[in-house]
Amino acid sequence: MEAERARLEDRWRGFVDLRTRADIAIRQDGRSQRFAGVLLLKAPAGLRFEALSPFGPPLLVVAAAPEQVTIWEVVRNRAYLLPASPDANRRWLGLALPNEDLVALLAGHVRPLPTPRSGTLLPADDTGPSLRLSGADGTQRVWLDDAGRPLKAEWTEVKNPFRVTFTRGEAIGADVPRALELVTLDDKLRVSVTYREPAVDTRFDPAILALTVPQGVEIQDFR
Repeated sequence: MEAERARLEDRWRGFVDLRTRADIAIRQDGRSQRFAGVLLLKAPAGLRFEALSPFGPPLLVVAAAPEQVTIWEVVRNRAYLLPASPDANRRWLGLALPNEDLVALLAGHVRPLPTPRSGTLLPADDTGPSLRLSGADGTQRVWLDDAGRPLKAEWTEVKNPFRVTFTRGEAIGADVPRALELVTLDDKLRVSVTYREPAVDTRFDPAILALTVPQGVEIQDFR
């Protein structure tokens, strides 16, 4: 059990960055939104997503850093400045996740529970063998492929139980998925992400993750 947990942790710690075009579809409580844009991820908790309109300025820009999350709704001429917290990600994605967990999942990784009280290796089912960890932060189950990469992960005994399923392709890279789907177990939220032309470990300048909201935009500062 400890060996599999260490493999998951090592894979995540080996991630540097990801730059990709991304299509994101969010369905929440019967309401659907679709975005196509550019996604940047940088370990451990850096993120920038810029949703592009077909002919014109961005529709939405989200920038996450260790201390702050900025959400700029360009069409509404409104921006939110929030402390880096699970609630900040709930505002734009619909699920309260810490920045580091969100970056890990979008990069095709799973951060194992840091201090599990118990762990079990479960035999293969239709998806494959899995690792189940339980602790103060709930229960986490991760299904693995033959290379030890996560195929699916599920969190239960938490406020909003959810599942992530990865679609992988060897042509893209060892760890980056072609697509992923995140769903809450009550099916009130479904987030589908598809990548196009991803590039990993490009060592891009982290300064490009920063977002400065232009003058004239209504800013609500919750920091």
